[in-house]
Amino acid sequence: MRSPRPRLSALLCAAAFASAPAAADVFINEIHYDDSTSSGDTGERVEIVATAGESLSGYRVYLYNGSTPSSATYYDNDAVPSGSLVSCGGSVRIATVSYPSNGIQNGAPDAIALVNGSGALVQFLSYEGAVTGGNGPAKGRASTNLPASESASTAAGTSLQLAGTGSRAGDFSWRGSATQTFGRCNNGQTFGAANTAPAVTSTTPTDGATGVAASSNLAVNFSESVSLATGAFTLQCAQSGAVPLSHATTGSQFAITTGATLRSGETCALTVHSTKVSDAGGAKPAQSTIVDFTVATSGGGTGYYSRVNTSNASQLRCSLHATIKGHTAYPYSASTTDTWDILEIADEDPASGTRILDAYRNRSFVKGSERAGTGTGITYNREHTWPNSLGFGSSTGDLGLPYAPYTDTHMLYLTDTGYNADRGNKPYADCPATGGCGERATEFNNGVGGGTGVYPGNSNWVMGPDGNAGSFQVWGKRRGDVARAILYMAIRYEGGRDPRTNQSEPDLELTDDRSKIVITSASPAYMGLLSTLLAWHRADPPDAAERARNEVIQSFQANRNPFIDHPEWATSALFTSAKPATCQLN
Repeated sequence: MRSPRPRLSALLCAAAFASAPAAADVFINEIHYDDSTSSGDTGERVEIVATAGESLSGYRVYLYNGSTPSSATYYDNDAVPSGSLVSCGGSVRIATVSYPSNGIQNGAPDAIALVNGSGALVQFLSYEGAVTGGNGPAKGRASTNLPASESASTAAGTSLQLAGTGSRAGDFSWRGSATQTFGRCNNGQTFGAANTAPAVTSTTPTDGATGVAASSNLAVNFSESVSLATGAFTLQCAQSGAVPLSHATTGSQFAITTGATLRSGETCALTVHSTKVSDAGGAKPAQSTIVDFTVATSGGGTGYYSRVNTSNASQLRCSLHATIKGHTAYPYSASTTDTWDILEIADEDPASGTRILDAYRNRSFVKGSERAGTGTGITYNREHTWPNSLGFGSSTGDLGLPYAPYTDTHMLYLTDTGYNADRGNKPYADCPATGGCGERATEFNNGVGGGTGVYPGNSNWVMGPDGNAGSFQVWGKRRGDVARAILYMAIRYEGGRDPRTNQSEPDLELTDDRSKIVITSASPAYMGLLSTLLAWHRADPPDAAERARNEVIQSFQANRNPFIDHPEWATSALFTSAKPATCQLN
């Protein structure tokens, strides 16, 4: 059975309303074990302090005989009282365990172990020599030998005490015998305010969140600045498994980048590991925090297509345009988030989070280092499935902002650089029955592709020349993906101005008339072949990988490709319909 774990809401509530200070440190503060009393040592005691003032009930003190230093054995264990609050600069709780005359052994060396309410060893101090525990809670643990000691000449009524200023054991040092202060402030000891442990104050997503975008970045905020050790944050998902995370190592607010695409509909758990989080004083959160969430399923979520009017082709076209227009356009290339960043998440190789899988060759490339212009040999670059020379030649628009059609990652795909050049600005079309096409083979990856010499096989096929007299036939496994990217462009871009940036946009249209498919910066601009694209769309319907890609791009651009979510909307009537006099949104 899975052990219960703290929910974030409970932790936040505790942080906000707990009346007691957070635990800072608990340690042995004063000891008396030997003196010069001839009839036997008197007033033998061990004092425990809790610097945050919490009850010491549940703690125990174990006394160890170190006659065999390599295997010291305990001979007594006693409960620690709850203690009393004492003001020694700051308020602390002090409890004392008392023993009868000669109750604490002093045949050098011997030791004292402090154990918490869970049975865990807190401290293992020895006097007059180091020992290793042979049994009990200190079994196998080496002691810390006190730098001060007592003897048969030590005056009665004195003790060994910690002195100094601070709130943790390490802030103080042991001093030689001084007048006993059991239950009171030690000589020369001042406690500062308790170091309240850091706490998680909020996360993104929140615990129990649903519909989380597949490529959402995460965030964790703390009540104070903390330092993180390796593995402080982990993300485990039902299908994606352990997801690599990147983030800063210090601060109070942490943005966490996954750099990977989560799977549609899967459940995930983000864990903040308390043992790997600490503040400047060394305090750690009281317990780990686990945030459960569910990734959005494909389809755009509730209400995305609520305004779409399917009453006829014209109304469907205009209402789809109204739904998907005005998306967030990212720079084509920049030092900030750009199309490279988005595509390297969207087109990630399912077999490796550090690689991409290109659309034409089906080759797995190393992210970044094998980009065109960076890597050597076979590289990948960004393919404008709708060639940018056909209607939108610049990466920036008339207002100097990123140009939406040029940088639209629903249309851009990562592809082999050579295959991209072979495609050029040719229309998508099947190789003619008379032949004359050259083969561009695929590689076997992700369970598909590979093989040559058979038409169509698993290959792409190309026929020159470049421009409207040529053809590029995409291989069977990806032809539907490419077709839907082109279908999307014809609906997304209907001319006019972007409602968000006010930059002008082209009117992009689909056709079977090759003579219309020409290099232009004017509108309308044409691409095709429409009948081929619709046939590819039907022959290769959306799969889980394409739906996941749609989620990734929506998480950046805030719009979707409707033909992935609703393949039934892609018809010849839609793309040949006229603009209605009035667009009637639902």
